[in-house]
Amino acid sequence: MVALTVGLLLLAGVLQILMANREGSKAQSGTAHLEENARLAIFVLEHAVSHAGYYVSLDSAVFKPSGALQPDLPANAVVGGINNENAGNDQLRVRFESAGGVHNCRGADVGSGNQPRLADFEFYVSDTDSLLCHQAGSDRQPIVDNVDRFKVRYGVGGPNRGDGVRYYTSEPTTAALSRIKSVRIQLLLRADTADGDRALPEPIDQHYEFMDGSSFDVTDRRQRLLIDRTIALKNRLP
Repeated sequence: MVALTVGLLLLAGVLQILMANREGSKAQSGTAHLEENARLAIFVLEHAVSHAGYYVSLDSAVFKPSGALQPDLPANAVVGGINNENAGNDQLRVRFESAGGVHNCRGADVGSGNQPRLADFEFYVSDTDSLLCHQAGSDRQPIVDNVDRFKVRYGVGGPNRGDGVRYYTSEPTTAALSRIKSVRIQLLLRADTADGDRALPEPIDQHYEFMDGSSFDVTDRRQRLLIDRTIALKNRLP
């Protein structure tokens, strides 16, 4: 009886260790998946925003107005968006011209050889909390899931090409759209329920502040990662 009791106690201890290791493994998996999604989202956003305003001929020509996506942008604007477009999330619109070597939402080249094409697309969060990339004339491409917030602010410069950023705003005026020199993006991602729903030992109050003065509050056991990145519009710099 004594031996049986001791054996049961040892078995209970082993089971507790195995359960703890299992929970730890799920937490590590959730963290790795969260970081992987963050890297993917930033890569796609940086690639698009940094090419905004690119011209194959590198001359002073301006874009023609396009009503394919919202919001409408004036001819000489290459980025814009809608503040609080969906459930506290913003929308970002980008456009550039390319003859190959620059990719669209699906990773395909925009234009080729001597045939430049206009890339005109938008990023926004769907009703199912996915960050989508929608290119004019094509389907919507999911970039990452489990998005809690997508916030965008625009760095507006002076009237001359050599002027630096003077201020950031979430809602640039029509005149300011042509003077945007950088875009600041904040993206709050949460771990997927499959590999990180119970990563934290107990539910905790989580509070996140965003650059536009808004905030996000939640109490649960899910891991989250806030990305804050400022991207320069290289083709609008001196």
